[in-house]
Amino acid sequence: MLKDVTEAEQAERDQDADCARIDAATALAEREIAALEGQHLEPHEMRREWSAIRDRTILAIRDVRRNIAKRARDAKETETWIVEKLLRQEGDGRILQQFSATLREVPTKALLDYLRYLIQVGDLARIQSVCGVFAGRDDRQRYKVAFDSMLSQFAFAESGALRERVVRIRRSAEKVDERVAALFCGDGAQRSRAPAQPAQIAALSQNGSSPAFAGEAAIVGDIRKSNPQLIDEALNFASAERRSIAS
Repeated sequence: MLKDVTEAEQAERDQDADCARIDAATALAEREIAALEGQHLEPHEMRREWSAIRDRTILAIRDVRRNIAKRARDAKETETWIVEKLLRQEGDGRILQQFSATLREVPTKALLDYLRYLIQVGDLARIQSVCGVFAGRDDRQRYKVAFDSMLSQFAFAESGALRERVVRIRRSAEKVDERVAALFCGDGAQRSRAPAQPAQIAALSQNGSSPAFAGEAAIVGDIRKSNPQLIDEALNFASAERRSIAS
């Protein structure tokens, strides 16, 4: 967890530097893959060269990306801690009980409107009530991102630049994952005209059993945890590619 603004500022600088290293490594890999197009290689030669580029890149970014992911986790833990600290503040028990009862019949989507208004007026006791009711709703996942974002902004209101730095640290990690996923789970394979590659990646992301691609399996597995939609899209591409090859 990031203890204060000073620590968050240093973490953000380190994050930016590491993201720049990964950007440079993936840009180099993209240029090398693009250069394969003009070499008129046989399919098996193309796959071999593409795999070599991929493996070099994975080795180059593995430790750096691990550091990026750790800072993103620290930033998330900081955000969670500050919000929980706010919600643990002692409130008016009578207001909590009465308002919570009032909210029982309110649709989950409308709880966001309640939260938005209560944040504007700074009514902490009723904000705590809304949070308690929201946490008990079965359909809360549909609205969780928007709800948590508003709550986080309120909780960080007195924290100055801390929230901005925490958000930037997390977003930069997401952008790195997007670029790595694009290079190894679709775009790179398509540019290299090595259609079997996505199928290999799909198998790796499911079980990571191939020792030759252990580094890639770890990266894809990490991306799945932090951004499952990207991996789902890559796997859909791989399934379509396999069907195309089979036909």
